[in-house]
Amino acid sequence: MATPALPVLDLSKFRPNEPNGAASTQEFLQELYTAMHEVGFFYVRNHGVKSEVLQAGFEASKAFFKLPLEEKLKIEKINSPHFRGYTQLFHEVTDYKQDNREQVDIGRELPADPIEGSPTYSSMRGPNLWPDNMPEFKSSVLDLMNAMTDVGIKILSAMAKSLKMIDEDAFMAMFGNDYTVRMKLTRYPGMKNTVEKPLEHGLGVGPHKDYGFLALLLQDSIGGLQVQTYDGKWVDATPIPDTFVVNIGETLERLTHKTFIATTHRVLNNPEAVDRFSIPVFLAPSLDTRVPQILADSQDNTKAVVSDVKENQLLQDEIYGVNELNGFMRSHPHVRDRWYSFDEESKLWSRRATPLVS
Repeated sequence: MATPALPVLDLSKFRPNEPNGAASTQEFLQELYTAMHEVGFFYVRNHGVKSEVLQAGFEASKAFFKLPLEEKLKIEKINSPHFRGYTQLFHEVTDYKQDNREQVDIGRELPADPIEGSPTYSSMRGPNLWPDNMPEFKSSVLDLMNAMTDVGIKILSAMAKSLKMIDEDAFMAMFGNDYTVRMKLTRYPGMKNTVEKPLEHGLGVGPHKDYGFLALLLQDSIGGLQVQTYDGKWVDATPIPDTFVVNIGETLERLTHKTFIATTHRVLNNPEAVDRFSIPVFLAPSLDTRVPQILADSQDNTKAVVSDVKENQLLQDEIYGVNELNGFMRSHPHVRDRWYSFDEESKLWSRRATPLVS
C-alpha cells in the first residue's frame, strides 16, 4: 500500500487519564500539533466506533438515496428554516458553482428558538426532517452522528492540550451542553451516469473550507476527496479502511490567529458511472460563542498559503452563529430567500414570520 499523502494518527495513543499513558499521550499530542500546523488534514485510526454503527449509517444513507425523487423531496430543505433536510443535485452552490451531489443535512434534534427576541442565527437550532416509511433511518443516522461526535470531542480535547498558549478549560467550555453538530449524508454520482448527467466541471463540491472547529469524514472506498497543500498542490485523501479523515475549520483558524490554517479541499466525481458516498460530521461551539483571536504559540503564524479559496470568502465574524448562518445562506440561496429577509438600510438578515410561498 502506498504511503498516504496525509498523516495517519493513532487515537488509541491519547490516554491522558491513565497512569501509564503519559508517554503515548505526549507522543500523540506532538503528532497532532504537527499535523494541524503543517497540513490541517489527517486520518485517525483506532477511533473506537463499532463497525456495525458505521455500516448501519452507510446503509441508511444509501437506502434513502435509492428512493424516488418525489419521496426524497418530502423532506426537502426548502421546508426548513433551520437548513435541515434533503438537497437535490445541482441545488447547492460552492465556490460559485452548482454541486454535483445530493445530500441530507441533519443536526442535533432540538426545539426551535422563538423568532421574536432571538438573534437571527438562533434559527439554526431546530428539529430535523425525517423520511416516512424508513423506521431504522433516524436511529441509525443519529447513532452514527453521536458516535462520531464523541470521537470529535475527544480530538478537540487533545487539540486543547496541544495548544499550550490556550487555556484548556476555556477552550473546552465552548463545547458545553449547547455545542453545535451538523452531519451530511452525501451521494456523488459518477460522471458517466447517463440519467442524472453531472455537470461537466466534474466537481462534487468545489474548493472550500469548513467554517466550524473540526470535521470528521466517514468515506467509502471510491475516493475523490482532494486536499490542497499550503503550496497549492492538490493531493488525494485516499480512503483508508477503519479511519476517519479529520480537518480543522475556519473558526479554529480565527481562534489561533492563523497559526493553524483551515485547509482547502474539494471532491471530484468519479470519472466512471460509480457513485461515491460519504458522511461528514462538523463540530463547532455554541451558536452564541464569541470566538477570540489568540496567538496559539510563538511559532511563525504568517506562513504563505496558496489556496483556491480567497480571503474575502472566509467567514470570520466574532460570533460563531453568524458564520454558520451566513455559510448556509450562501450555499442555499433558495432556502434563504424563502425564510429570511434582508434589510437594505441596516444590511442585516432577519427571519420571516411566515415563509414566502413560491
